Amino acid sequence: MDKKKRVLIVHNYYQIPGGEDTVVNNEKKMLEEKGYEVWFYSRNNDELKSMSRLRKLFLPVTTIFSFKTYVEVKNIIKRNKIGVVHVHNTLNLVSPSVYYAAFTTKTPVVQTIHNFRLLCPGALLYRNGNVCVDCIDKGLKCAVVHKCYRESRLQTLACVITLKIHRFLGTYRKLNYICLTEFNKKKLLEINKGKKQIIDPSKVFVKPNFK
Repeated sequence: MDKKKRVLIVHNYYQIPGGEDTVVNNEKKMLEEKGYEVWFYSRNNDELKSMSRLRKLFLPVTTIFSFKTYVEVKNIIKRNKIGVVHVHNTLNLVSPSVYYAAFTTKTPVVQTIHNFRLLCPGALLYRNGNVCVDCIDKGLKCAVVHKCYRESRLQTLACVITLKIHRFLGTYRKLNYICLTEFNKKKLLEINKGKKQIIDPSKVFVKPNFK
């Protein structure tokens, strides 16, 4: 089969199931019906419940880069001659290391944008009952001050460090993006506001979800 028709879908499940999971399942089914060979790599945040204290201490580090994910995804890509890696969610356990597994094998990466996590550690651009764009206008430190991720300053800091490191490294500029609406695309590109280019606008596309 044409290498371009070999797709690896990557998704990190949250502890509480949500709409992203449904989208992942639907897209996998659709691709298979269209004749694509689909592989699936997932992690589940339920793993956090059984982690030892030592592993939990290293969680802020593995949120930034998980060697487990990197090695496992890289092996899948090489072993199955994957043509495209389609990423949905990376928080916490998959981490941006999945991108580097693809980069080192020269495999294109598509990231579907289900929320505003790349702009806002809380993911929703919403705080205390109001729209909040402080992290866009004033910087990601605002999220730490307000404990925007899981009402934890430490966990929010881990998210912020992850975003800052991968913005600095140019990780996000190498990805292709699927946004669900034109509004989401416009909002995502505000990440470039007043800064060096973090996301390449020519690599951002709109594709709505389907039933």
